[in-house]
Amino acid sequence: MINSALNKVIRRGSRIERMQLYVCPRSELAQHQIIETAFGVLRIHLGDFIPKGYSYLFEDSGGEQRGFAWVSVPKTANITENQRGQKYA
Repeated sequence: MINSALNKVIRRGSRIERMQLYVCPRSELAQHQIIETAFGVLRIHLGDFIPKGYSYLFEDSGGEQRGFAWVSVPKTANITENQRGQKYA
């Protein structure tokens, strides 16, 4: 799931060095500071307000636009498909 989400933002011009994976502090990934992906090393950021089951990629500032992609969203979440792949300015 992470590599798939990264693929979307990397293809749009984002750089892995500026990406962070935001996760719930109670998730399994929260035990790590970094993880190895197909695109390189990805930093893990614990979000105090992120519910368990949600995770997303967000690019640090440094350009006109910031890359964003959902990694995991519960099926019951009220997020439309076009919002799942959105890139924010």
